[in-house]
Amino acid sequence: MKHLKLLCLFILLAITTVQAQVPDSIPAFKKFLTYDKGQRVTRDSLNMDNKQVFVLFDPGCGPCQAFGSALGDKLKELDPKVDYYFISMESTQLIDGYINMFAPKLKGHPQVHFLRDPEGEFILLFNPKNFPSSYIYDRKSGKLLLYDESEDKLIKMLPYLKRDK
Repeated sequence: MKHLKLLCLFILLAITTVQAQVPDSIPAFKKFLTYDKGQRVTRDSLNMDNKQVFVLFDPGCGPCQAFGSALGDKLKELDPKVDYYFISMESTQLIDGYINMFAPKLKGHPQVHFLRDPEGEFILLFNPKNFPSSYIYDRKSGKLLLYDESEDKLIKMLPYLKRDK
């Protein structure tokens, strides 16, 4: 089953790479679920007074694990008016394992939300190129500020996430 998921992901990524661009504003997603309670999260449920950060991750991905850990170490220094959404197509158990092993400082943090995407809506709407893929959207306007797929993404993201002075 896991191999089938990875094959489907690879095919979707290949198709979207050829046909689509990264959206310049937050897409109208409707099928994300909170990983622990299964509550629906949609674009309309976002707090647009905050910047929005979306991170497509896989719990078994090394760069994804490093990113979660690094963000946890920096979170206290960053702007409190930013919401972080970690989105995975994997099971609740695997997401929980990721949080406990690699991102314990993010667990229960009010700015950080872990979501499941059981139908692969993220790939269809956001057009990521690999794991992890990160998107930062502006508060109020919802316009894309940064899309990053590099392994040292936190370094590139920090100027967008620092506290306003």
